[in-house]
Amino acid sequence: MMSSADKMPTKIRSLLKSIPKVELGFFPTPLQRLHKLSEKYNVDLYMKRDDISGPGFGGNKIRKLEYIIAEALDEECDYVFTYGGIQSNHCRQLAASCRIFDLEPVLYLIGEEEPEEYRGNLHLDKLLDAEVNIVTAGAKEVDNISEKADKLAQERMKELRTEGHRCYDCPAGGFNAAGCLGFIEAFEELMEQTDEQDIELDYLAHANGTGGTYTGLEIGRKLLSSEIKILPFSVGTLSEDFEEKVSRMSKSVADKLDIDEEDVMIDAEEINVETRYSGPDYGVPYTASEEAMKELAREEGIFLGPTYTSKAMAGVLDRIKNGEIEEGSTVLFWHTGGTPAVFAGKDFVGDIYGP
Repeated sequence: MMSSADKMPTKIRSLLKSIPKVELGFFPTPLQRLHKLSEKYNVDLYMKRDDISGPGFGGNKIRKLEYIIAEALDEECDYVFTYGGIQSNHCRQLAASCRIFDLEPVLYLIGEEEPEEYRGNLHLDKLLDAEVNIVTAGAKEVDNISEKADKLAQERMKELRTEGHRCYDCPAGGFNAAGCLGFIEAFEELMEQTDEQDIELDYLAHANGTGGTYTGLEIGRKLLSSEIKILPFSVGTLSEDFEEKVSRMSKSVADKLDIDEEDVMIDAEEINVETRYSGPDYGVPYTASEEAMKELAREEGIFLGPTYTSKAMAGVLDRIKNGEIEEGSTVLFWHTGGTPAVFAGKDFVGDIYGP
């Protein structure tokens, strides 16, 4: 099932055709107009449905994993390690993708305490028989919990290597050069759909976590010389060096594609992630995200995820209401998935039963 990205001789796919890729997703994902909300807010609001993108309940990471899994297979690995929160969408999608290609998924999931009951994504991780390691933090460890997870993972990899196994270490969110390729290709997919449907987008909004989706979309925009304004909405506290990480990653992508980095370089100064709608913390719902979940469900029959898309949609709707996104604009919201977390319980979802 290994393939190269050479289905169409387009600009971006021509760059990607020599890079290993596996087939996981149901692409192109639908481009859907949200008729009721468009009328309600006097904008043309569309949604890119990556929540139905592929195996394991789908999500945006499937695009990244087509390149990440291929890289792991190319390196003759049989174990794939990755990291995330207790309700990580990325970890669930990676575990499902590994199972298709006979790879062993090993997950390090960070939480305040061991859950009493496995729900949502965590429930699916266990159903997939992934090796699940819950990494909890004491009061003095909170600031270093990611380092603790990484240390434990490195110890487990060393153990497996002594047994003759090969391990692929996938960063949280699939934020590496291989993963970014999936959303470079995705941007071209979107442009093909908008051309076919005669849609001229002003804004492309999406939830931002580690930065891989944003990096890929922005590089895709640069390669196709698009004037669309990309609006990344943070779902938690951004790391202090977020902009520098994205900028460095764009250089790594240029190296991987063997192109002039000036063609795709994302300067730290040009990155502007919206942080007003992230709520109290990553994975913690709040009133605006709860209201966005209810509004999309009750107006359009679409379920948003509590961790990512509900917060980003809360930001989009508020910016429309306050005029930052102008009336009459054409807006694309990229639904990056996360639906299984709806079943994770009230602590993750919030109050969604009220009026």
